[in-house]
Amino acid sequence: MTAEDKNHIASALYHAEKTGTPIEKISAQFTGMTMEDAYQIQEIGTAMRLGDGAQIIGRKIGITSKGMQKQLNATTPDYGCLLDNMILREGEPCQMSEVYLPRIEGEIAFVLDRDLKGPGVTVADVYNSTAWVFPCFEVCDTRIENWDVTVLDTISDNAGGSKFVLGSAPKKLSEINPKLIGMLVEKNGIAIDSAAGAEVMGNPVEAVAWLANKLSEFDISLKAGDIILSGAFLSAIPAVSGDVFTLSLDGFPSLNLRFV
Repeated sequence: MTAEDKNHIASALYHAEKTGTPIEKISAQFTGMTMEDAYQIQEIGTAMRLGDGAQIIGRKIGITSKGMQKQLNATTPDYGCLLDNMILREGEPCQMSEVYLPRIEGEIAFVLDRDLKGPGVTVADVYNSTAWVFPCFEVCDTRIENWDVTVLDTISDNAGGSKFVLGSAPKKLSEINPKLIGMLVEKNGIAIDSAAGAEVMGNPVEAVAWLANKLSEFDISLKAGDIILSGAFLSAIPAVSGDVFTLSLDGFPSLNLRFV
């Protein structure tokens, strides 16, 4: 892809988000596209949003489960940016007018109190750099028609980043077993799915270490205060107006999110 191609696609995704009108599948338009191209498109798109006054408050990790990697023909996770205009307060509904085809995922969010910079970041480093962990609902969305995507499309599209909400009662990472902790997600009062943290790269802490090391390839570090969404325990669940989702994470108060 040329620099002009990347700028064109980043701009198209930016305007698709603003207008709610999705674009055609990117990887079908550029058959020689690489993951490096996709991350560069993401970076250009993030710069556009920062130009609007948004600020980076963290990162999100996606495609952390084997099933999702198989579905997208990916061999590694991906990542995107979290911006300050993406966070919802607990109790605040997600407005359908601000999303296209939302899907909800249950995760653990990490908040750092020290910088993390790879390469060579380990699980122990993540433990030593984490201030708090929260239950989290992430609302994934696409700016590409009908979720017809490959991993190259999702990376370009900020890894499907849209909205997220954190629970209000965090814990220290040392107070939980992130590998074995259980999660249940309900939709409109009906249990949809349950899983343990091991679904996320074997351990959500491993996902955060992976992110720090991956970002080092682009000379980016995680900063104290950053929020890190470590990846979904469960498959993404489509959401429509009127839906209410409840996330129950062992040892934490339940977290609810309503779509209006």
